[in-house]
Amino acid sequence: MSFEVNFEKIGLLEVATISRKNVEGVPFLQAQRVLRMLGRKLFLYTGMLPIEDYAIEEWLSTFEESALTVKALERRWWRTDAPATAYREGWVYGDVDAIKTIDTSQPSLPEGKGVALDDVDVLLIGLKMRWPFTSLREAERESEKYLKVRITHQVLSWHFREHIQKIWAGNRVRLYADAQQFPYRFFYLEGKAAPGVARALVQLPWFHTAYIDIGKAVVSGQPPCASMPHLYRALGDLDVDVLEFAMELSTTKWVPHFSLLSQIVKRKEVVSG
Repeated sequence: MSFEVNFEKIGLLEVATISRKNVEGVPFLQAQRVLRMLGRKLFLYTGMLPIEDYAIEEWLSTFEESALTVKALERRWWRTDAPATAYREGWVYGDVDAIKTIDTSQPSLPEGKGVALDDVDVLLIGLKMRWPFTSLREAERESEKYLKVRITHQVLSWHFREHIQKIWAGNRVRLYADAQQFPYRFFYLEGKAAPGVARALVQLPWFHTAYIDIGKAVVSGQPPCASMPHLYRALGDLDVDVLEFAMELSTTKWVPHFSLLSQIVKRKEVVSG
């Protein structure tokens, strides 16, 4: 289970880029993974950056012009009450027929810069994203490790009530299958129907996360091989082109949320100053 944040409310944007190159020094990097496509090795970079032109331009300029980038103007994930998910005799099933009618609307651009974070907010978000049931007493003890000063329970409680609860998007259940039998896949979608297809796919329990941009999207998950012909038939008449990759589960690089958010706070302070 994971603690999910509405990043737009704090002025942040998640982004994913598929590149042919192993790029060093990627700004705002959260993770780097390896993708395989018909024997070709590519790299997947995911990041979190301020919703500001300078940050988006800096991210895009890091990669080659032909790299594929999707901004998470809308972020969806599988939920236990998803319409295309069924439960029978203790097992979880996906109902492909339930996703034939899809929402083809395009995501909207972020409206504002959001609430400014400070170090205490970053601490709470980082700890909650590491484990959603972290208590404020535990956070008080951890504050000395991360902030080099002990933050009192009263101060943490105020920040949690006034800031963190307001950006909480819910707790999330993740279902993973044996990667030897169900390889982890990553799909890049492009076309008018791409946002709707991404929204539909994450209603199935095999899929995990979708980043949705205007006219394009990326979706990750572990769909069974037997499900793919059904998916292709259900979505084959829609205006969408699909690139399918196998994704290695191990990360080449990984930046913990606390470290990444701290970097963002410091960089925004420098830019605004």
